[in-house]
Amino acid sequence: MSSETSDPSPSSTSSLFYEKEQGLGETSTTHGRPPSERTLTSDTLQDAEKLKEASSSVEVTLAEELSFPDGGVRAWGVALGCFMLGCSCLGWGMVWGVLQDYYHTTMFPNTSLTVLSTIVGLANFTSNGSSYLFGVLGDRYGYKKMIALSCIIIYICQLASAFSTKVYQLFLFQGFFNGLGIGMGMPLYISLLSQWFKKRRGLATGLAVSGTGIGGSIQVLILRPLITALGFRKALLIHSSINAVVWVVAWTLIAERLPPNPKAKKRWLPSKVTGSFYSVAATMMIGVFGYLTPYYFSTTYTHYIVPSNASSSMKNTVPLILMNLCLGLGRISSGHLADRFGPINMFFCSFLIGGILQMLLWTFARSYGLIILFSILNGFFGCWFASLVPVVCASIFGLEGLSSITGFMFLATSPGQFTGALLSSTILSSSGNNWTAVTMFSGGMQVLGALCVIYARFQKSKLIFAKV
Repeated sequence: MSSETSDPSPSSTSSLFYEKEQGLGETSTTHGRPPSERTLTSDTLQDAEKLKEASSSVEVTLAEELSFPDGGVRAWGVALGCFMLGCSCLGWGMVWGVLQDYYHTTMFPNTSLTVLSTIVGLANFTSNGSSYLFGVLGDRYGYKKMIALSCIIIYICQLASAFSTKVYQLFLFQGFFNGLGIGMGMPLYISLLSQWFKKRRGLATGLAVSGTGIGGSIQVLILRPLITALGFRKALLIHSSINAVVWVVAWTLIAERLPPNPKAKKRWLPSKVTGSFYSVAATMMIGVFGYLTPYYFSTTYTHYIVPSNASSSMKNTVPLILMNLCLGLGRISSGHLADRFGPINMFFCSFLIGGILQMLLWTFARSYGLIILFSILNGFFGCWFASLVPVVCASIFGLEGLSSITGFMFLATSPGQFTGALLSSTILSSSGNNWTAVTMFSGGMQVLGALCVIYARFQKSKLIFAKV
């Protein structure tokens, strides 16, 4: 083969590079001016922009190719900090069933259940709607700063709630502002562990997000007896003080591996929005319409089925406690199962199994024992998807802007978070307390959500039993 058609050797490459440099030198002095005095043209500016974008993508590639500790004292310390934040911040939402029952029976007996359900709907809508924005701000200015601000806002809201005497005050402090504070930190401590774990990413994220259920169970066990023994105000003051201590410890444990870059050009969506993106977003948006109904109505439903229990009896809250506890255990297990069988597969199973349990088991749970059984199974299986969102997004879209993409997926749940419980209340009241109508609606929405993710699943792999 002749030298003209052979692959360039290192020496020939250097020669070519030298000739180009000489050519550039001749060009730069053609008009009698040194290179430093040349006028910037539009072509030069475009080249500069291309170089900037190229360097940005190199930074992203290097970030994605970081060696992940996947264990060790520091990494698991971060996981513990995220778990504690999940317990105290996200766990608050799972306590709403106890508060709603207290408001409905004692504090505001003339206020309809539909109005009270709107409070938590507003909190969920605000938290999930704002998480998208704060996920982007966290990528730019640092996770820890935003998480600290989140905890401060939630603490102020809990203190203000203790002194609330009107329903509109609950809308402000337990609804809007509390939701804003939760949304500020939620996408950050959920996605933070993706910087520390790769092989065990599902397990670590599941452990962190399991704080929602385990923390919810602990808070129910603390809050309900405190309200009965000390009254609403003192109970919330003690509760908020406990949370403040937890937040301080958690904040010292968490750490970032990727430094924030305020000047970086930030993507609000993946670099290439595909059908898989819409598939996952549709699953989140539709499935969540039915996900929270059992948690918010568990205490009310138990008292309805077993009227012999007094309205203030702890027996009415046992199913909710068990559901929250199993939610925590389920999310830990989901992380392990995601590492073993694939995050998208387990994401699909979560919505499907949760919906079937509501439609087939909750519908016919007409005794205290069956309510307990449903609470355990629904808590364990129906909760997986929330802990798997960042793992699924990392699997499909990569680590670039992960907290922003995770925030968008939680943003997609906002309609369901806001109106899911409200629609269930409306269905219940308009059907004459027909709980079957409620269970069919909420379970059906979860099954429909599961069907939406099938597209993303098979775009990742056409094989039925693939680990994706």
